[in-house]
Amino acid sequence: MAHSKRLLLLLISGMLIAAPATAAEIKVLDANALTLAMKAIAADFTKETGHQVNFTGVSPGQVEQRLKAGEVYHLVITATDSAAAFERDGKWRPGTRHPLVRVGIGLAVREGVKLDLTTVESTRKALLDAKAITYSDSRTGGLSGANSQKVLVNLGIADAVKSKTKLDARGQELIADGEVDIGLFNVSEIPRAKGVVLAGPVPAAVQVYINYDSAIPATNATPEPALALLAYFKRAASRPVWDKAGLELSPE
Repeated sequence: MAHSKRLLLLLISGMLIAAPATAAEIKVLDANALTLAMKAIAADFTKETGHQVNFTGVSPGQVEQRLKAGEVYHLVITATDSAAAFERDGKWRPGTRHPLVRVGIGLAVREGVKLDLTTVESTRKALLDAKAITYSDSRTGGLSGANSQKVLVNLGIADAVKSKTKLDARGQELIADGEVDIGLFNVSEIPRAKGVVLAGPVPAAVQVYINYDSAIPATNATPEPALALLAYFKRAASRPVWDKAGLELSPE
């Protein structure tokens, strides 16, 4: 009996020592529009696998800067064009770049305001009737500002609203304060200020998406934990988290 107890204790001790070796730290560099949703999904992933996930969420432009500066990560999620350029430069493990999620442009308004966004014409009218509009300044390295401009072009009103457009890092706060009527931002970024709500996405006929790809850097010699995390992101049970965040899983 004593021998059996000693053997059991040795087995348990061995398991406790071995357990940390099986758990990995996964360092993720990602476009910040995705960070909150991915953190929520990764929390369950960590409970199930023991792998710890650390996110560095920055603008797509800063993703490029960090990678070019030689910073090392196990998984990168960034805008498709940027991911493709790094692939051409041999920065990813072969065959690991794939579409992950996409986000379109929505309209932000003050709480209590209702907009009719059911048609292209009603959306155009809402923006033309606004006393002032705002969207992100694309010079900061984000992509929503550039896509907002493309939506306005698609609506045929880019020139008509130019004089009443306010580019301000406090865009959603200006909406909450009543200084601006409507803001165009990534759906995933609305709301970012108290008193601001999402009126809805712009109609599909004029929508412009930011597409995000995932990839495993060539410097990652043990990609299995990162690949497991990616599979977890894409599972059906994770879809409600993406939807709540205003993001859509990309069709493969």
